[in-house]
Amino acid sequence: MNQSFSPKEEARKNEIIAAATTVFFEKGFSRTSMDDVIGIVGGSKRTLYKYFPSKDELFFAVAVCVSDRTVEELRVKHSGDLQETLTKFGMSYLRTVVSPEGLSLFRAVISEAPHLPKLGESFLRHATNRISQLLVDYFETQEKISDPISAAEQFLALVRGPTHHVALLGGRPPSDEEIAFAVRQAVATFLYGAIGSPATNV
Repeated sequence: MNQSFSPKEEARKNEIIAAATTVFFEKGFSRTSMDDVIGIVGGSKRTLYKYFPSKDELFFAVAVCVSDRTVEELRVKHSGDLQETLTKFGMSYLRTVVSPEGLSLFRAVISEAPHLPKLGESFLRHATNRISQLLVDYFETQEKISDPISAAEQFLALVRGPTHHVALLGGRPPSDEEIAFAVRQAVATFLYGAIGSPATNV
């Protein structure tokens, strides 16, 4: 929606999004009603529909809000060393995608995208593509990387790997040590290849 709101109304809108985030991630999209959201944030249906005409629109807003926050937290912090920079980014990224909020958002999008194509497109635009672009921008400063776009996609896939897959399917959440190990393995594979050596260039 492109409707303009006053600062007070924007604050109320953000309260609604925060409440909706809680209930959507706890109950899932299909089992959540607008009454559930009102039960947390208070107010009337009329007020709720003033900001979000439908449950779909409210869920889109939740997905965008969480995605925007994730992207801001993942901005690449250059250290001057490629391996160190990738390790720091990989740690932040994997912690994010296996966090309760990250897993809940991913599950909800996967579950509802076939019925709500706009949701899948929104998630790609606001989360997946923007996170990838953070790495693309960094890789463009690295002479050794000839295809920054492919490199970014491959690195993110390596970092997610089985750790994200297992967590997504309800497995035990990974410990900090397991996350660190997975990221080190991903960085080593990305930089040196599955059977390469540290002397091998990207």
